Amino acid sequence: PGGETWDRNESRRDDRTSANRRVRAHTWTWIAMQLANGTRAMQGKRLAQTTRLPSAGRGSVAARAAADRPMWLPGATPPAHLKGTIAGDRGFDPLSLGVEPERLKWYTEAELYNGRWAMAGVFGIIHQEALGKAGLIKDIPWFNTGYELKDEFPIAAQLGVLFPLFGFLELTRYQGFKKTGECGVINMFPFDPLGMKSEKMKEREVKNGRLAMMAFVGFVVQAVVCRQGPLDCMYGHIADPFNNNILTNIVSPAGATYPGM
Repeated sequence: PGGETWDRNESRRDDRTSANRRVRAHTWTWIAMQLANGTRAMQGKRLAQTTRLPSAGRGSVAARAAADRPMWLPGATPPAHLKGTIAGDRGFDPLSLGVEPERLKWYTEAELYNGRWAMAGVFGIIHQEALGKAGLIKDIPWFNTGYELKDEFPIAAQLGVLFPLFGFLELTRYQGFKKTGECGVINMFPFDPLGMKSEKMKEREVKNGRLAMMAFVGFVVQAVVCRQGPLDCMYGHIADPFNNNILTNIVSPAGATYPGM
């Protein structure tokens, strides 16, 4: 009997030992699983943070981007339809002309087109006056050129050539723009024979076009008020800046003493 009791006790101890081992094994397995799940969760959170920002973070980044964007007036808020993706976009559209996307494309093209004409016109006006002052051509104010040369270049003959020529060019330009969304001439869209097209050059062209349009308006005002070209007005201002300036011309145009007046 004593031996059987001992065997039973040993068997019970073995059972308890096995049970304890199984509990410890299950416990360590559970701990390992929790650690693995926690590691995966942390990795997923880090990945999410690198791929997207919280809403507050996105808002602050957008605010910083808007603050860093060049505007026509420092601190101005751009309209929603001007997102800074167009060359020369400085958030200026007080009349909301470009709210409709299709109209915005056409207005962008119209500004570029008028800017190119203005650059050509300003270049021609200044050089015509400079060459006239140098005695290389007739010294005629740019606003009187057509009238002074009416015998050499009859208006009727000019209209007979210019109307069909520019009618054809404008028609093909409009058709090409509707198809490609690019500026061009006849069947070349875009027109870039020198291969200079780039985002940087687009920005420069728009800026220079806007400057030329403002300059042409100034030339027209000078011609109406002073009856002089831009170079004569510049020389008069340099010679007597206190009497020949925009303020004296507005108050008393007759008091100005520009050359030739």
